[in-house]
Amino acid sequence: MDELTFRRTIYAEPNTTDPEIIQAAKDDPAKQAFWDEVKTMDAQIVQAMNIPVPENFADKLILRQGLDEFSQKRQKRPWYFAMAASLAMVAGISYMTLFAGNNGLVNDVYAHVSSDYIMKELSMSQSNVTQDSINQKMASFNGVMSKDIGEVVSANYCYLDTIKSLHMIIKGEKGLISLFVVPDSESKGLQETFSNSEFVGTSFLLESAKIIIVGNNTDDVSQLQKVAKTSFRF
Repeated sequence: MDELTFRRTIYAEPNTTDPEIIQAAKDDPAKQAFWDEVKTMDAQIVQAMNIPVPENFADKLILRQGLDEFSQKRQKRPWYFAMAASLAMVAGISYMTLFAGNNGLVNDVYAHVSSDYIMKELSMSQSNVTQDSINQKMASFNGVMSKDIGEVVSANYCYLDTIKSLHMIIKGEKGLISLFVVPDSESKGLQETFSNSEFVGTSFLLESAKIIIVGNNTDDVSQLQKVAKTSFRF
């Protein structure tokens, strides 16, 4: 498949299940990386639209209404409008994050470990994620995974707000766990432990990188944290 056709299709529908698109991405790492970035952008747009609007904040309400209208009209626009809208929405996402306080990065992590996002990520991932393929991506963070950390079912770049990260999905004893690798310089405000009604998370520093681990089960998260501390080098 030629590059133009591939990009047009992805811009128009980031979560397409077209077999030709999936195969083209598997055959070309550059296409896969581009697709990952567009999917991440699309997920951020969805997240921005779902952030609750604070009371007595008229400007933010107006922005929320505009985002809702954008959501309704998005599927009716041709692919080149999708690209322009995605770029414009970056400003909106950043604006919304300002009002999320110190939880901005945590909220973005939660969005990337939601069941809907995980299922879409798994449907687009390669069937066999090897240590070598992970380390090819780890090179972007000047790191290496020197030991096995369990059964990794997905390993792709994603963006937490504007921070490029490596998102791995790993099978735990009681469910799927997400592990993110992010530059420490861009995640200073992240708490060491955090949780909400559905997820528990932890983060720790390894030289120049921050490791973030999130899952539904405390024991699974704790066990992966112990393994990760001796498996990654930066």
